[in-house]
Amino acid sequence: MRYEAAPAPLTVSSEAPASSQAAQDESDTSLNQSRAEQCRKELDVLKIYSKASYDKYEAQYQAIAAKTAKYMEIKDSIGADLNYMVMPAYQFQIREFCFRVKTRLSELVLRQAR
Repeated sequence: MRYEAAPAPLTVSSEAPASSQAAQDESDTSLNQSRAEQCRKELDVLKIYSKASYDKYEAQYQAIAAKTAKYMEIKDSIGADLNYMVMPAYQFQIREFCFRVKTRLSELVLRQAR
């Protein structure tokens, strides 16, 4: 199986207001990055099972990546209260996308197994 070079994983992490919170945020960031990397691998595998599905989800991935990159450029310039409000929306969008990729890949793999 061949994996092509992929864009940087989609991750959005929050700034920590306290040291115990900083440790938790670092752990969350690591977990989010791991999940994003797994999501990217599953998206790449989707190409093997359905080029049409891959193309559809890859376009969605690129759109999410572009929006996330734009936010990441400005997140250190906006207040913590605004980041606290906005960041969960970006995190949810990424998780929801990864769930849809995983669901579609599962359907295709199971269909082939029958």
